[in-house]
Amino acid sequence: MAIIMTVLVTIVMWMTAIVGAIAIVLIGMSIVAHYSDGSIQILNVLIEDKTFSISALIAGFLGTLIVIPAIIYVCFQLRRILATLSDGDPFVPENARRLRFIAIAIATTQLLTILIQLATPVMFSEATISPRIDLIAWASVAALFILSQVFREGTRLRDEEKMTI
Repeated sequence: MAIIMTVLVTIVMWMTAIVGAIAIVLIGMSIVAHYSDGSIQILNVLIEDKTFSISALIAGFLGTLIVIPAIIYVCFQLRRILATLSDGDPFVPENARRLRFIAIAIATTQLLTILIQLATPVMFSEATISPRIDLIAWASVAALFILSQVFREGTRLRDEEKMTI
């Protein structure tokens, strides 16, 4: 089962990287098009910026720059946890730290996203972005911190059991 989960996490990681790279390029090109009289042509592809405001484009660009690396980082950490599961010993101190780092990455991503949502209307007068708090993400952060403690305690108990005769 750990192998199947590792494959799925790897697929998600690479799909996120590919889609993220495409999104960053397209949003970046749209920002350039906005500042160059509304259109830009690159390799026979004409991009016209008529749909989104510059504030929405920049907020989307910054959001993508934050979220995509965070997802890749979380997937990378999950792969390392799954590797210890495949080895038959998931209760290692590193996994407790990995879970804590995943929680910190998600919390940081949420905080930076809220910061972008708050800063965009200040920087651009036409922006109408209102901050949103993702309660599921924050509940996940809390759950990951709890699981981190469970793994830390499981590691301690396993090490204690190994020392008993």
